[in-house]
Amino acid sequence: MSTKPKKEQQARQVFNITGGIHAGRDVIQGDQTNYINTANIQSPAEFASALQQVQAQIAEMKQGPLTSAQARNIEAAELKVTEATDEIKKPQPLGERIKASLSDAKETMELLAASLKPAVELGTTLGSLAVLALKLFGL
Repeated sequence: MSTKPKKEQQARQVFNITGGIHAGRDVIQGDQTNYINTANIQSPAEFASALQQVQAQIAEMKQGPLTSAQARNIEAAELKVTEATDEIKKPQPLGERIKASLSDAKETMELLAASLKPAVELGTTLGSLAVLALKLFGL
């Protein structure tokens, strides 16, 4: 038999921090997971690959049991990510258009955050990608 304590009995690290904590980027807490590491994206090709991963995650979300409102919101977010992907494929992609499309998708995912946990994670990823779009593609 294992003598490992149950999850509730395991000791947790406690950090006592005085003052404020100021995060310059997204903060991942406790049980949140950011599946796409946007910090490692350095080229338009890597950015396009990350968008493909986002599209795959959105497609996976659509497979679950959804209300009609959730399905409409997911479809709207998927459309915005597709718009960003189409813009990247242009000879001279505009970073501002990509950022706007991804920001809209992020806002849509935030609407779903209360009812769908994966929406929170995708919203965070989309927000990071929107900021990164300006860095990679300019205005």
